[in-house]
Amino acid sequence: MHDLRHFCASLLIKHGENVKTVQKRLGHTKPSITLDTYTHLWPDEEDTTRAAVEAVLGDVPPLCPAKSA
Repeated sequence: MHDLRHFCASLLIKHGENVKTVQKRLGHTKPSITLDTYTHLWPDEEDTTRAAVEAVLGDVPPLCPAKSA
């Protein structure tokens, strides 16, 4: 049963559901429980921003720190 719950959470997150929706679906009492368990599955801000820009402009390379001389 645990694997099925994890699969459900992973599926919801992959398809863009927010933490409150996933929390309610899993029956967690607080969003922090959901985040503590599944935060690694949500894309970070850089991934989300890159995906939005790529949808309009095409392939966008990840940000790289400038090299010091």
